[in-house]
Amino acid sequence: TDAGGHLRAFERADTAPFLTVDVAIDKAWTAASFGMATHQWNQYMAEPTVAPLAHHPRLMAVGGGVPIFHEGRLVGGIGISGGTSAQDHEAAEEALRQAGFIQ
Repeated sequence: TDAGGHLRAFERADTAPFLTVDVAIDKAWTAASFGMATHQWNQYMAEPTVAPLAHHPRLMAVGGGVPIFHEGRLVGGIGISGGTSAQDHEAAEEALRQAGFIQ
C-alpha cells in the first residue's frame, strides 16, 4: 500500500487460499497506518485502552505486515499471508530487503 493505505500492487500465487488475499492487504494497510509491524499490534491489544481497536474491520494484529520507510519517511506497507505469522513477517522483511528498503 502507499502511506495512505491504498493498494498499489498485489500478487497472489495460484495455489494460495483465497482468505490470504484480504489478510495480506489488511496487513499492509495496518502496517502503513501507524508505521509499525503488525505483530506489534498483538501485544498492544492486551492493553484495555487499545483493545477496542480490535473491532476495526481492517486492523490485522498478526505478523506479516511491515511498514515501508524511504529516507526516514513512511511511504507505505507490505503484507504477506499464507504461512505462519513468523514466516509471513520474515518474508515481508526479505521482500523489502530485496527491494532495497532494508539494509
